[in-house]
Amino acid sequence: MEKTTKQCLKDLIVFQNLDPEELEMICQQSYAKFYQKGEVIFFENDSVKKLYLLINGKVKLSMLSAEGKEKVLTILQEGDIFGELSLFDEDPHPLTAEVLDDARLLIIPWQEMEKIIMKRPSMAIKIIEALSKKTRLLTSQVRELVFQDAAGRLASLLSRLADDFGREIKDGTVIDLVLTHQEIANLIGSSRVTVTKLINRFIDQGMITIKKRKIIIKDFESLGERLQTIF
Repeated sequence: MEKTTKQCLKDLIVFQNLDPEELEMICQQSYAKFYQKGEVIFFENDSVKKLYLLINGKVKLSMLSAEGKEKVLTILQEGDIFGELSLFDEDPHPLTAEVLDDARLLIIPWQEMEKIIMKRPSMAIKIIEALSKKTRLLTSQVRELVFQDAAGRLASLLSRLADDFGREIKDGTVIDLVLTHQEIANLIGSSRVTVTKLINRFIDQGMITIKKRKIIIKDFESLGERLQTIF
């Protein structure tokens, strides 16, 4: 039987410290929606003001250059909040949110979220935490683009993905996420050809292997040695 919205909220770390009344307020002012893989939740420059909570599935946040080149900011997982970047001003969404794996979302219109915050100011902390997380991520990505070569950026990405989506198996740590070489290139600001060459090099050097389209990290120590600055 499908879980109730309230039970799903209780299971998520971001809302585990809320009392029953606060959970009830969120349930009353929100609604759940299912998205299939490949669906777009909102596009860059859309002006809809809503807060989204990912109950399960995976969602990609990205932006497009004027030439149509995609830059992926991050991949969200269960418990992540998004859509908050456009809540506090009149500017539209700066990112596109696309579903990577079938996803169930809890959606709270901003007008309703304002009511909740007025009654429970502590709820604003959850939004601030989400904003802080993205700020740290952006800072990290800028540092990598400036100070690391493509190999270092790939190693850094694989380490982050292992932290977020890693699962221990006999052969090492499998990143439980299927990404194409182009999608990886979009995440590290490189080309597909370069990513393919680097992945093959990492495989030859025994740092990683690939099974059923998923990357398995075999040697974190050697991977860490790639996280060197170019200066």
